[in-house]
Amino acid sequence: MSEIGNIDSKISGKQQGEVHSSLAPIILSLSVTLCLGGLLIWPLAVPGVPLLVLSIFLWVREEVELWPNRPKTSPEEWGDASWAMVWIIVTECIVFASFFAYWFWARWHTLIWENRVGSWPAEGVEHDIGLVSLNTVLLLSSGVLIHYSAAHHGEGRLDKASKTLYAAIALGLTFLTIQMYEYSNSGFLWGDHPYGTAFFSLTGLHGLHVLIGLLVFIVVAALMRNGHMPADRHDGYRAVTMYWHFVDAVWIVLFLVVYLEVI
Repeated sequence: MSEIGNIDSKISGKQQGEVHSSLAPIILSLSVTLCLGGLLIWPLAVPGVPLLVLSIFLWVREEVELWPNRPKTSPEEWGDASWAMVWIIVTECIVFASFFAYWFWARWHTLIWENRVGSWPAEGVEHDIGLVSLNTVLLLSSGVLIHYSAAHHGEGRLDKASKTLYAAIALGLTFLTIQMYEYSNSGFLWGDHPYGTAFFSLTGLHGLHVLIGLLVFIVVAALMRNGHMPADRHDGYRAVTMYWHFVDAVWIVLFLVVYLEVI
């Protein structure tokens, strides 16, 4: 009888969409590893970015197929997606903390260590603070738009939610475009000096997170357009907006530490 009960439990799990085989997490892990490696060895990002897009597509497609078998939640209720995002953000905080630790370690070795090797920022490095400030405003504005889009979605006003989401995506894409322009006109590379390694690693890691967020929002916009993201699926939308607010918060710290050097 216990064996039959275990079988019934597994069948019930499948019906709820929680137990299934998938390659998407493995592909996603591989793609993120390649993208992170691409921050220092850029050819690794060539297969990494397409694999990242593919993994997100596969994962979302599986989720959409399983949605009809999953319990629906009210817009106010925190479901599995929101709580899972909390833990994702916790782990991402650890990742960014390690990169900031490297930033301060590299600066210490450059300026204070007895065998110091130069200045910080490195000689000849001048950031366009005006351009970076504009980019900061664009990214934070996208966060405001995402907030209102989520509010509209929770209230069932899907048309307004969709339009506001498109505007936020446009600002996010503009942010990445300006960052690429900044990189191409920086006058230094990641291998030129410790400052270059720290700068491109930290800002590039953040840019990767912006890219992932934009890809997810594009998928969400497509789901809304096709009627797969009604208000009773608000928990999933809340989760991705939480991620974007985290990306905004990290950029504020990065802007203050890297560009304004307040610490």
